[in-house]
Amino acid sequence: MRLLDIVKTRKLVVVPVLLIGVLVFVGMVKTKKAPQRVPPQERVQVVRTLTVPAVSVVPRALGYGYVQPGQVWDAVAETSGKIVAVHPALKKGNIIGKGEVLLRIDPVEQGNARQRDEANVQDVLAQIRRLDQTEKDTQRKLKIEQDKLKLSRSELDRNSILFANNVISKSEQDTVEHNYLTQSNAVQNYSSTLNTIPAERQQLRARLSSARSQVADAKHDEAKTVIRAPFDCRVADEKVEIGQAVKTGELLATLDSMGRSEALAQVPLYLFKNVVPRGERPNFDDGKSTEVVRDFVKLDAIIRLKLPDSIVEWTGKVVRLSDAVDTATRTIGIYVAVDDPYLKAEGGKRPPLLKNIYAEVELRGAPRPNTVIVPRSAVHDKTVYVVDTQNRLRLRTVVTHSPQSGFVSISSGIKAGDVIVLSDVVPAIDGMLLKTVDDAKALQRLVAEATGEGSVK
Repeated sequence: MRLLDIVKTRKLVVVPVLLIGVLVFVGMVKTKKAPQRVPPQERVQVVRTLTVPAVSVVPRALGYGYVQPGQVWDAVAETSGKIVAVHPALKKGNIIGKGEVLLRIDPVEQGNARQRDEANVQDVLAQIRRLDQTEKDTQRKLKIEQDKLKLSRSELDRNSILFANNVISKSEQDTVEHNYLTQSNAVQNYSSTLNTIPAERQQLRARLSSARSQVADAKHDEAKTVIRAPFDCRVADEKVEIGQAVKTGELLATLDSMGRSEALAQVPLYLFKNVVPRGERPNFDDGKSTEVVRDFVKLDAIIRLKLPDSIVEWTGKVVRLSDAVDTATRTIGIYVAVDDPYLKAEGGKRPPLLKNIYAEVELRGAPRPNTVIVPRSAVHDKTVYVVDTQNRLRLRTVVTHSPQSGFVSISSGIKAGDVIVLSDVVPAIDGMLLKTVDDAKALQRLVAEATGEGSVK
């Protein structure tokens, strides 16, 4: 019983405590204040931005190739003989001035031939002089014989009258008539001689012309024994010594011009098309295709040599295009010329533009004014992220053209003065709120590259 009393006593104590706890909890719930409601905050994306410029774009393209002399001349023997003189500087690498004698071939054989031909000319001239004198003598004799013929005719007429009157005999009449016919024949002979003289003179003049041509040929052959440098040059190769016998057509030396160097740059087609004037066509109406293509392309060029401690540049000009596209690399060859490359050399700064230098060639097209440009990284699959006046993102579809290494030109979709996003926004949701940070350096780089002042890749 004692244990039962203890349990009952504990129940009596616990129940009131539980009731008190319940009452306190209910009171707290009823008197508790409602939680304060906080409106949801919109997420803000921080981005780098740039104000779209409109500049005068200088289209550029890069190519690479080897430098070669503008002219290469092979000294070929045009006549046979023995070498009797060689220029002391005719060694590989040496420089020789225009007009200097490179080689002399023994001219004895050619000189003898010239003298024989000159003698033939003098012989023909002598024959012409004799013919002229013969003509004068024949004309004088003809005049005399014609006068005699007149006298003989008068005598024949007089004797004919006398014979008719039986004053003279038949034999006397025949004698006078015979004399007249003889004199008439003499006049005819001299006349025939004079008539043949013009043909003889023409024949002699033809022989004289032929003889003089032979003399000219002989002099030309004799001049071929002296070989001179056709321009200021550098010796690329030589294959001759004094005393060596050479044949016609034999290669004696090879000379490179110093007046011009050319770089054949291979430029990818997709880059070359960007520097050609847009929306224009060449006019071939006058038939001058070379000049038309050159004027249509309107390209300037810079040949650039990158050295370990510096970069050297030469200003050149596009002189022609290659005749075909390289099927393996899909590139077109552009010939860029630099005049007087040796005169433009500077000691310690700029070397001569030597043969076989591998150089970078930058082509520059005609400037395109008021062109809207943006960085290439700002174009996402034909879409540009634009910041509106409420700092919200707007997705704009654009039409681009003439892509360069770091920028593209815009035909439509945005205009100069629009603010575009440079940062990668993931995900890019139209209308999302942005916090913009203007990237002045990016704008500076963009304008510098587009206007031709910055580097191009």
